[in-house]
Amino acid sequence: MFYVENALINSLFGLLCWPAVFMALPGAFFHPFQSGPADLGAPDFTLRRAAAFDACLARLDDGSYRALILERFASKQGVQSPFVFWGALSEPLLRLALDCIPAAHLKLFFRRLLCDVRANRTGFPDLVRFWPAERRYELVEVKGPGDKLQDNQIRWLQYCTEQGIPVRVCHVRWREAQRLERAP
Repeated sequence: MFYVENALINSLFGLLCWPAVFMALPGAFFHPFQSGPADLGAPDFTLRRAAAFDACLARLDDGSYRALILERFASKQGVQSPFVFWGALSEPLLRLALDCIPAAHLKLFFRRLLCDVRANRTGFPDLVRFWPAERRYELVEVKGPGDKLQDNQIRWLQYCTEQGIPVRVCHVRWREAQRLERAP
């Protein structure tokens, strides 16, 4: 099990869609040290790059996405991106994710992310579990005592459930300390 929260899905998206995110468009970049496009939060961010995003997401359909994501993970290592969480990624984690999360599920995540980048970059479940031999996975949101689901988490959980994406909420409770009584 891996603690990934918003890091894994955003990073997979960022690595696959790197050319679309960093497309040189008017008003997007003003100097070479920007970590992302200035119009990232703009309502037309996705629309301005629609063809480029479509080309990136088409890689999920033809199966070439896996090699491409791993290549970009190596070649772009450490380069700032608004989507890629370098500190939370490792090659073994990426390989597990690419082996176990179907391309169709990645496409569902990425399409929803593109519908409203600002609202949908957060709220992903805390954990991901992998079963490599079965090539499957599950997302798990963990809530402790007194903690409740936030609106963006509820939206992602509902979306995953509606789309048949394996997800669950784990409610953690404190275990009452058992008192050992000594016999007289």
